[in-house]
Amino acid sequence: MKDEIRIKLLNKSMTRQEFLQFVGGSVLILIGLGNAIALLGHVKKTALTAEKPQAPASHGFGSRKFGV
Repeated sequence: MKDEIRIKLLNKSMTRQEFLQFVGGSVLILIGLGNAIALLGHVKKTALTAEKPQAPASHGFGSRKFGV
């Protein structure tokens, strides 16, 4: 099957415009698939690591009671 597709693509006569459209479309598909895989990896990492709630910052003037 792989050879059949290769033979069909190599034997098909294309104009320069059709060739550039084919190559450009292929590049866009590869970039989109790469981004989708990266996004899935990022979502998986964030789902595995639970975020700890951050304590409110208590620094500076008036942040604590006097004498404590």
